Amino acid sequence: MRNLAQAKMAAKPTTMDRWVLTQRPQGKFDASRDVAKRTEPIPELKKDDVLVEVEMLSVDAFVRTMLDEQAYHGRVEIGGALPALGYGTVVGAGADAQSHIGKRVLGMVTASSHAVGPMSMSEGGFTQVLSIPGVPQRLSLSLLSFATGLAAYVGCFKVLKPPRAGETAVVSAAAGGVGSIAVQLLKTTGCRVVGVAGGPVKCEFLKKLGCDAAVDYKAGSFLGDLDVACPDGVNFFFDNAGGSTLDAVLDSLALHSRVVICGAASQYSGNLNAGRDAKGRGGDVQGPKTYLKLAERSSTMAGFNVMHYMTSLPGAIANLCWMHWRGKVVVHEQVEAGLDSFPAALEKMFSGGHCGKMLVDLSKKS
Repeated sequence: MRNLAQAKMAAKPTTMDRWVLTQRPQGKFDASRDVAKRTEPIPELKKDDVLVEVEMLSVDAFVRTMLDEQAYHGRVEIGGALPALGYGTVVGAGADAQSHIGKRVLGMVTASSHAVGPMSMSEGGFTQVLSIPGVPQRLSLSLLSFATGLAAYVGCFKVLKPPRAGETAVVSAAAGGVGSIAVQLLKTTGCRVVGVAGGPVKCEFLKKLGCDAAVDYKAGSFLGDLDVACPDGVNFFFDNAGGSTLDAVLDSLALHSRVVICGAASQYSGNLNAGRDAKGRGGDVQGPKTYLKLAERSSTMAGFNVMHYMTSLPGAIANLCWMHWRGKVVVHEQVEAGLDSFPAALEKMFSGGHCGKMLVDLSKKS
């Protein structure tokens, strides 16, 4: 790998291709309107910087939350590169970073052919990709990613009391990257798992994944179908959707239930930040209308940020690898080809056009 990287370094790339934001999305992200591909000079490397040739990108829901004027995580400016986790090989380095040549590294590389930064994720740069026997490196963007597998693990096992055998757990947006891993993790507890997703194709995917029942939130019979799937109520809810799905499950809680808020995908397309003041207060996000069910059923609801569970992550990584080796957790991937496909892949994710984890392989041509 080092010889390959040195050969690439000898070519001395001077430009990089990247997808940049050209306007704020109006509601749903529109790949044909909101972004453009540009060729830009590769910035001069500082002494601690490395130059990474990007090989694989992760397509994640959090990206949409960064594109609004009042961003939820951190705002992308007009003309700025689309955020994306990814990995690649170090093909160039500053004077004090030569030892990293040839290493495969991971970080917020953006939707770009190349990325520049220090070997420190806390400084917005990179860290070396873990090399774990029996775990392909691309799983660093799914099973072992902060935004996917680690979020699922923390939400299932570390935030509130996990479900146990005999209880019923529900997962919303269950056919997505986080949800599909959460479904499999919850199955290891011996509980019944009910997946909520949109459309018959995704519901069939969930049944093959191991769900005891799959409920289509787009169906007119959704509320009745949820009651049938959870006749004794819901004991544990892993929520990725928010909105009306959250309301429906809160209405179905059993006594002493636990509700874990991982995300709110139904709220990401334009109204997550609308109406907020300069301090981020207020806004037009649809909050739970049935939250008093928490009091009625003596239940608990808690949100979490996986970055606040750093001490739990080494154990989470070990357990996820062990479950993967034993076939208890399988990552279902949809891989798009080439950097050109990234905006369409992001749009597809929000339109419900995929199952499992979506990735973009830059080594393949679109």
